[in-house]
Amino acid sequence: MPFILTLFIAITLLSINMPGYAGPIAKVCIKTDCKQPLNIEVSDATWSIVKDLFSTPFPTDKDEQDNINSSLLLIQKDIYQSLQTNSTDGRQAQDIYAANSVKNNYRNSKSMLGLLLDNYLMTRHFVRKTVSGKHWLDNSSGLLLQSLKDSKIYLLQLNVADLNAAPIILDYKPSNDGFSFFNEPDANIEQIDNDFE
Repeated sequence: MPFILTLFIAITLLSINMPGYAGPIAKVCIKTDCKQPLNIEVSDATWSIVKDLFSTPFPTDKDEQDNINSSLLLIQKDIYQSLQTNSTDGRQAQDIYAANSVKNNYRNSKSMLGLLLDNYLMTRHFVRKTVSGKHWLDNSSGLLLQSLKDSKIYLLQLNVADLNAAPIILDYKPSNDGFSFFNEPDANIEQIDNDFE
């Protein structure tokens, strides 16, 4: 009888402490210098939904990109909701997100994508770097993703003013005509400084 009781307790403790049930912790920058990012835990409910999005095999890169967009939106909303709850000045999640710098919003997204990579949810792409397009028509930023299947490069762009807008992933096509989002990679794309790791 003691053996069965011990076995029951051990199984119960293992099932409670098994990896994958608790949401991971994301590093989030709110202050401009971001010397000490905040550690915010993704809620268990949100993480469960994100894991469900990635639970089926993906026949194409596009399927994974759609899930990256959806999961990034879910995680962002969850994290900024946590920041709103802990806010001492009563700001709403949308206001905290919109007031954050573009650079920090991309740093935070890179950290959130790291959660997908670290937990083996994102398996067809990897994150290359954060870039800023310096063009006289546009001063936009994005994250470069690369396909592991065919090495094709994609640009993930955030709507840095609206927390409820899903990011978009576009084909990355450098151009020399002077009117593209990005021109020559070495001339007009500036890597935003080393993000925290």
